[in-house]
Amino acid sequence: EVELSSDGSAVNTGPKGVINDWRRFKQLETEQRQEQRREMERLIKKLSMTCRSHLDEETDKQKQKELQEKINGK
Repeated sequence: EVELSSDGSAVNTGPKGVINDWRRFKQLETEQRQEQRREMERLIKKLSMTCRSHLDEETDKQKQKELQEKINGK
């Protein structure tokens, strides 16, 4: 049996159509789950606290100082 959906496309309501619909549903479900996982990872990275050691801060201060000296020297 073939029906026309509201958008005018043909819809197979027989066993093959049901199987195809199920496959499409599972594919969309998987894609949605993957997108949610990626979004969750982005949020985790964005909201995670970063920790810097005293040595990292000293290195950055030294680099800033050297950069400032180069700027002032020119």
